[in-house]
Amino acid sequence: MNWLSRVIDAGGEQRYQLAEIREGLFVGEGDRSAKLTQFWMLLATPIYGVALATSIGSGRNLRNSLLLLVSGIGVNILIGVFAAAVTVQRMPLDLNPQITGRTAPTLLDLMVAIAVGIAGSFALTRRDVSNIVAGVAIAISLVPVLAVVGITLAAGRLDLASGAFLLFLTNVAAILVSGVLVFGAARYFREADLAAARLGRRARVFIGVFLVVLLVPLMVASTRTYRYERWVSSTQAAAERWVEGTEWEVQSVGVVNDAIVMDLLGNGSAPPLASLAAEVRKDVPTSVEVRLIQQDGTQTDL
Repeated sequence: MNWLSRVIDAGGEQRYQLAEIREGLFVGEGDRSAKLTQFWMLLATPIYGVALATSIGSGRNLRNSLLLLVSGIGVNILIGVFAAAVTVQRMPLDLNPQITGRTAPTLLDLMVAIAVGIAGSFALTRRDVSNIVAGVAIAISLVPVLAVVGITLAAGRLDLASGAFLLFLTNVAAILVSGVLVFGAARYFREADLAAARLGRRARVFIGVFLVVLLVPLMVASTRTYRYERWVSSTQAAAERWVEGTEWEVQSVGVVNDAIVMDLLGNGSAPPLASLAAEVRKDVPTSVEVRLIQQDGTQTDL
């Protein structure tokens, strides 16, 4: 028995039996109508259903959970597309933090999702831990991301849509891995009737490969994010030195559509741009666009 099994079994009377957790996670068992309603609202049920079916080797429930998961993904993306179609006077996507914050996932997002997934899986195995908060937290990490996929697709921004969908897949993979780990530690496979051990092993291998494949773009995105953070920091420092002793000030420095953009406020003529460009390019490669926007709207590429 490993440490996770010991944690789950602590106070054994509080641990759900397999029959009880099947009732909660497999939509085809029990009150199907009520659980379908919960699914369309939260989207978390079929993901944990996949994890439990993998742990106990239940082929029928694995297929049903996967079908519901794919259906939910499609419906939530369509809702985002519809929302984008009927909404007018929206903030530009590149400037909307609710959009940009969900289109550039990194390894940190994966680690956070795994932690949330473990908490949610553990809550599902125990009577003395409320699973409502964990379920809602997981749903919040899934449904809005798919809405962003739909909104960006409707706007023709495939780059942003692919980034948001990568974040969704990252969250799903983390929840699946966490669920398989926790449900396996709870040894529900011992209680399962007619468990297909080979199917369970194949599903676990697929989930593992799925996670490894996702690590590649996440590592690339993490490296890119780190480099841009460093370039933005050095650009801001150079700009603040550039305006020192003048009536100009640096209002903001950030990334807009892969370009580093500086907003300046001030009166009179700005200091010579050549010196700013020279300072910025000490750290920022010429392949990265750096744009200066002055108070009167004048834009200059450095």
